[in-house]
Amino acid sequence: MTALNNQNLLQLRFVSQSHIDAVKPSFANLPANPYADGAFRKRRYSVIKVVDGELKLQPTKAFVQDDSINTFQGNVERTYENLEDSLLASDGMKQIVHQFREMTGISADRDIEIHQFRMLAIDSDTPAAPEGVHQDGFDHVCVCGVSHENLEGGELLVYENQQADPCFKMEIKDGMFALINDREVWHNATPMNKLDASKEGYLDCFVLTA
Repeated sequence: MTALNNQNLLQLRFVSQSHIDAVKPSFANLPANPYADGAFRKRRYSVIKVVDGELKLQPTKAFVQDDSINTFQGNVERTYENLEDSLLASDGMKQIVHQFREMTGISADRDIEIHQFRMLAIDSDTPAAPEGVHQDGFDHVCVCGVSHENLEGGELLVYENQQADPCFKMEIKDGMFALINDREVWHNATPMNKLDASKEGYLDCFVLTA
């Protein structure tokens, strides 16, 4: 597949269920999130490189976005626990990163940032993306759906610009791999609600950026 360019605004494919099943259990081990979105997002964050086919952790750094990009918690240095070693060593995670590199065409020496999220539906219309319609400030942004439980909403929305109505809407299904040209389009997600108010409702996904 050719590298992403201005004509490729959104690319979709599905990761095999066996690879999704391999990474799914790690989401049960996500730690508490001490920041402003902590009530409805558990997460880990790592920077990795691919070296001889292995996912190698790079030095831990704080994750920070300018407030011109993230109006919800911009200019806040956020430090999260790394993805678990067992997850990074799994064939499932290696395949997800391989798909990302193949679709973007990024060079082998590029850092890849990986966010591991469990997005919780806690109240009526819990925001999946509290910053609203936004860009993340990267060339490539990928959302990889892993699991969902007792949930409606959380669909991916893509926009031609920040003021436009969405031009694309799709459920983040298990194994869905959506690569967004972050320089050309904007994205958001619909609010989340539980189907059964007495049970936990959540969406598990990875977000990869470069």
